[in-house]
Amino acid sequence: MPDSPTKAVIRKRFPWGWVVLLALGLVMGGLYMAALRRPQKLAIAAPTLFKAGERNPLVSASGYIVARTRATLSSKVLGRVSKLHVQEGSRVSKGQILAELEAPDLEAQRLAVRAQLAQVELDLVRTDRLVKEGIADQASLDRLKNQKDALQAQLDYQKALLESMILRAPFSGVVTQKLSEVGETVAPGSAGGANAINAIVVLADFSTLEVEVEVSENGIAKLRKGMPAEIRVDALESLPDAKPLQGRLREIYPSSNRQKAVVVVRVAFEALDGRLVPDMGCKVTFLGDPYPGETMVLGREQVLRQKGQNLVWVLENGVAAQKPVSILSENPLGYEVKGLSRDARLLVVPPDLSLSPGTRVEVKER
Repeated sequence: MPDSPTKAVIRKRFPWGWVVLLALGLVMGGLYMAALRRPQKLAIAAPTLFKAGERNPLVSASGYIVARTRATLSSKVLGRVSKLHVQEGSRVSKGQILAELEAPDLEAQRLAVRAQLAQVELDLVRTDRLVKEGIADQASLDRLKNQKDALQAQLDYQKALLESMILRAPFSGVVTQKLSEVGETVAPGSAGGANAINAIVVLADFSTLEVEVEVSENGIAKLRKGMPAEIRVDALESLPDAKPLQGRLREIYPSSNRQKAVVVVRVAFEALDGRLVPDMGCKVTFLGDPYPGETMVLGREQVLRQKGQNLVWVLENGVAAQKPVSILSENPLGYEVKGLSRDARLLVVPPDLSLSPGTRVEVKER
């Protein structure tokens, strides 16, 4: 039976499209509300607490381990290396022979002068006897004495030349680099230090190891000679027994780098670790006066500034909440604050997450 005219009009005029859109809107709204009710998975962290008597970190800087006593050794004269008695890592004592240069011509000349000196000494003994007997004159005896002195001086000079062909350690230390091999020709260095030309070895005294760091000009005013410091060596941080090494500020260099706006500072170790070698990377924290009481420190990323207040996100009863804090001062670790409980559970909120107070939070492992 064909549809009645009334049904046709209803089917034509009823807004079925709007009904579908409304239904989709309700579904999307329900999903959005469900997403809002779904707890956020966030990690939590505890505030850093310093006990009374622990020192206040003032300035942090990065640098490298260097040896205060270090030398690039070259020969005094031009020559070819005939013997090399050390390798990288060799421990040597002061005066020990490190290398020798070829010197056959000097040896031959010295033997010839020694033979002449021996002959002059014999002639001197005979002439002295003849003078006493009245056969020879005193002038002949004086000429032989002068000849003997001249040959002895020549012999001493050649001995010094031969000693110059031997390279000795000027101090006790460790050979860190071997720059020449047997058979290579070397010459006196035209410049000292790392720029020495034709050098043979680099020697460092490991008992003088210290840390050289660059401190910004803004932080140098907080430092003073002799102040304590904590040294973290990058190469040792991954070890199970890793812990900061103790040191003291030994010297603040009296000059600044105008390009970097930094000042070089040297920090001496209180006790040396046998695993330390030059050029290891380090991070140094200079410590100020001890805290008079327990002090809480928060990271800079944990403190938010909203509407003139300093706030931190905490977890309370399973939901996110904001707590106001007062900033007392700033150090390399962050802000020293008060107004927060020591057992507060701080939320680690990613910078791209929009979090609202009252949002349910599910704790996740960091």
